[in-house]
Amino acid sequence: MADLEAGKPFNIDISNEKLEILRRKLELTTFPDDILANENDWAHGPPLPTMRRLVEYWRSGFDWKSVEARLNLLPQYIIPIDIDGFGNFNVHYLHMNKGAKNAIPLLMIHGWPGSFFEFTKILGPLMNGDGDEPAFEIIVPSLIGYGFSDGAKEPGFSCFKQAEMCHKLMLKLGFGEYVVQGGDWGMIITHILANTYYPEHVKAVHTNNSDKCNPPSFFANPIYWLQNQLRGPYTAAEKAGIERTQKFMNEGYGYHLMHRHRPQTIGYSIMDSPVGLLGWILDKLQDWTDNYPWTDDEILTWISIYWFSTSGPTASLRLYYESSRAPKKEKKKGFAWAKCPMGISHFPMDINVSPVVWSRPMGNFVLERVHKSGGHFAAWEKPDILAGDLKDMFKKGGPVYGVVRGRDGY
Repeated sequence: MADLEAGKPFNIDISNEKLEILRRKLELTTFPDDILANENDWAHGPPLPTMRRLVEYWRSGFDWKSVEARLNLLPQYIIPIDIDGFGNFNVHYLHMNKGAKNAIPLLMIHGWPGSFFEFTKILGPLMNGDGDEPAFEIIVPSLIGYGFSDGAKEPGFSCFKQAEMCHKLMLKLGFGEYVVQGGDWGMIITHILANTYYPEHVKAVHTNNSDKCNPPSFFANPIYWLQNQLRGPYTAAEKAGIERTQKFMNEGYGYHLMHRHRPQTIGYSIMDSPVGLLGWILDKLQDWTDNYPWTDDEILTWISIYWFSTSGPTASLRLYYESSRAPKKEKKKGFAWAKCPMGISHFPMDINVSPVVWSRPMGNFVLERVHKSGGHFAAWEKPDILAGDLKDMFKKGGPVYGVVRGRDGY
């Protein structure tokens, strides 16, 4: 079934010239004052001591070429994908467990500020099945404007076009039927895929985020409204999640509004200044995770993939602007209640931590899991837990076992 059209093998190879430009820019950094009494207080954003340490290490100690060599151990490819109205894009992707007998074809989609790198911890657990657990053949694309895929050269490339790219990639690789997992923008694109290509191509989907931050309304979702009314008082964990969501919307949503309305304004800063890019993304890595013990190498690998991306870090922001201005007809169809079988994993330190019933207007949930720890980047923070949820969904006796014809994972 696979390899209807093979992609061209790809290795990351950042030139010494680009590395030297980065080093010189870091060397010329002018830092702002930090007026907080506690040097480790993140109330204003990344603390000055943290930024100084990371910038110095990025300049003089971080070994990108070693990171590059490790990343190049992963099977990476480039393939041209024609997008209606936009022409051809060279799309970068990982293809894991290629050709594995009966493995379930799984498309995994990242968001911002993630990348293909975000999924590297979960690949092993998902590839290795046994008598009790299914195995997956995994395709991880870099979205258009992210990582080592091309960026759009004209306006209008929204999340709906990203979904078209993902679907056409799977068809080109020979997967007429497949399943999808995604978080952040990946969650949005996964929902669009479910509403556009189910039941012929997309057979089931899973997400680790919800897009519902308010309770179901009586007029829009009377059944779920009634479920919410009859379920009893919210638990302490649910109350904490609602408070976290409200805090995020009040204090942490500014980046989203900037990306949606003025991406070019912040784009000059993160395109020209590696320190500006570091501060802009590090703030999210800290705030959106559950006390995850980030190492400096992890942070700088995460940021460097943006810095060295094919179309530059500013390109990634435009997805917010273009998606918010997509035609209403596309939004109505793409974000409707999905008939496709869906699974969802809730993590308490995500940016939107709603009670389970609040998420149900998204679609036909056949698996719902609530976890006691973890945040927004579940594939990175909690790879074994997220992999376990996926395996439970697709295993023998699971709610969607055998949903892809001839590829049940065993």
